[in-house]
Amino acid sequence: MNFPSGSSIGKKGTRLTHLILVALAVAEGLYLIGAIRWTGLFPLVGADFRALYAAAQIARERGLAFVYDLEHQAAVQMALCQVTPTHTPCVLIPMVFPPVFVLPVIPLTWPGPVLAFFLWSALHIVGTLAILRPWVRRMTGSERRQRLAMALLSFPSFTSLFWGQSTLWLLLCVSAFMGDWLQRKTFRAGLWASGLLLKPQTMILLLPALALARQWRILAGTLTRIAGLVGLSLLLAGPAGGIAWGRLLRRFAQPVPAVTPEVVGVETMMNWRSIGALLGRWMPSRGAWAIAGIGVLLTIGFAMRMARRMNLQEPLAPERFTLGVLAATLATTWHAHNHTALVLTPLLLRLEASGAFPRRALALWMLIPAWVPFVDIMLGAVGLLPPIAGFDNLIAGKILFGFNLYMLWFAAREDFNSPRRGFLIFHKSSREICSVSQS
Repeated sequence: MNFPSGSSIGKKGTRLTHLILVALAVAEGLYLIGAIRWTGLFPLVGADFRALYAAAQIARERGLAFVYDLEHQAAVQMALCQVTPTHTPCVLIPMVFPPVFVLPVIPLTWPGPVLAFFLWSALHIVGTLAILRPWVRRMTGSERRQRLAMALLSFPSFTSLFWGQSTLWLLLCVSAFMGDWLQRKTFRAGLWASGLLLKPQTMILLLPALALARQWRILAGTLTRIAGLVGLSLLLAGPAGGIAWGRLLRRFAQPVPAVTPEVVGVETMMNWRSIGALLGRWMPSRGAWAIAGIGVLLTIGFAMRMARRMNLQEPLAPERFTLGVLAATLATTWHAHNHTALVLTPLLLRLEASGAFPRRALALWMLIPAWVPFVDIMLGAVGLLPPIAGFDNLIAGKILFGFNLYMLWFAAREDFNSPRRGFLIFHKSSREICSVSQS
């Protein structure tokens, strides 16, 4: 049941949500400041940016061919870990991004690593708000501010900020892809989808799903630019750099990574691989991975069935299609850390603004994982939970994994536009989809 915004119950709910968001913002701010104070900059906070910055510095000084040389990477990263006094161990994080994506970071090496990290962090905050703003434009002013605050404080966004991740680029690509598709600029939408090549594991289901859905122009745009990006990367890195990049990818993607396995954190991911790794601690390994493998096959099969059967001319169908495919990807792909879930945000906001996605489910997805680290701290402080490194990430990852499966189920519902659901959704124009609120 929906209450009018002017009712006392509605106002109380709004005030409570406001207080929760303020408390979360303060908690995340103190957490970030405390982490920098106790561990320094780059051993933990900004660790992923450290790898990207080191690659850009090596590219500027030695050339892109040396970016994937672990000896060069280790030397530069160890120096970066000493820019602020710390006794925290500095663990090498291999750079596995395609060479072409290192180029835009090179200018950040000129002001130095500390200023570069804070510029990178500011770009994440401002960029996230700017990218998501069009998707909440149809909401009221207070709803718009609330959803943007939730998105910025969500666990995927906060962990992207904490580690200095490059998830903002993926967010931009998904948002622009969806916007162009809704405006029927399908080839250009495909060009944007190719940007997911920054983390190729995020697009393993998108290409076959587009083929099953007979979206040939989108697929053509995607494959055209992928070919261009890979070709340019190999040209920039040269034969030696290309071979080193391929060898590093192969070693990094093994079941037990041959390169710095301690930074991969398989158990904390939001995918079936993490389920297999966890089950393997309590049961025979073959049985654990059989369960995970069956889960992967069922999830992929469900997603591909959705892609083949969905009528993409229906209202909100492109949004549902993309949400389902990406959610299934995050649940099944080999490498899926929690921050990557940020790419789902534009789709969820679009569907929620249209009255299609449950408002409560969106709030739970954004807020419950975000509070896990602080609940973990409080339980540890009163002795109810022993200190376990990475436990908060593990729990948040499993919550997000459950939401991935829920979102796939939600997107694939065949009665999505049925009057039984209480929604009458219709096209307002070729560029805008409107919905009538639940009665």
